[in-house]
Amino acid sequence: MKKLVLLAIVAVVLGYTAKAQDAEEFRENWQKTITVSASQTTTIEKLFTAWGKQFPGQYVDAFNKFKKTGKANKIEVYENFFRDFKVDLAPRNGYIEISTADTMIAQVDANFRKGDTIVRKHILNAAYWNLPSGNKLFGISIEDDGEIFAECALAFYEYDVNKGTLSPSPQMVKKVMAIVNDDPETFIILPKEGRDLKYLDFNPHGDITYKTIKWKGKGF
Repeated sequence: MKKLVLLAIVAVVLGYTAKAQDAEEFRENWQKTITVSASQTTTIEKLFTAWGKQFPGQYVDAFNKFKKTGKANKIEVYENFFRDFKVDLAPRNGYIEISTADTMIAQVDANFRKGDTIVRKHILNAAYWNLPSGNKLFGISIEDDGEIFAECALAFYEYDVNKGTLSPSPQMVKKVMAIVNDDPETFIILPKEGRDLKYLDFNPHGDITYKTIKWKGKGF
């Protein structure tokens, strides 16, 4: 079952209303080949930095500030609207997580009482996997729990260590999304530990469980 959908417009604390979410835009435009410096030494930071030059935004700004100052507070998301981000950079694991949360106040909605506080999450995962060819599979997963409903995006690229390119892998995305019934509200969680993907499954009884998408050596 999909996440509960807010049925009416809600307002952010202090009266701010969010604009279109990054995940939705990225989902429509991610299939571009990206140039990376060719190197036998691959780091998650190198792949993410190359990706970020093609897709700048709040997550990339937060990561860049974290690299300079050790923390990612006061990142401008929209004009005069700022968020504090947390960055988990795990180079040995080949993993990055960039996240923040803010609150909204429900106005009129079937699932919330007027005045209820709603926590909105904004999360990006980045990770890579080793392929038998010597190349890498690089993944990006984004969840923007927005003002009306959640928007998520998933992208995979194959990094050619000799050519120095990140080439889109839409078939890999298609395989993963087929498992979650092509639900654009499902956040695919990339691994900090291990190689498998996870996602939250919402069943008709309202129970929530983590489910696993197994890594098969060459893909999912």
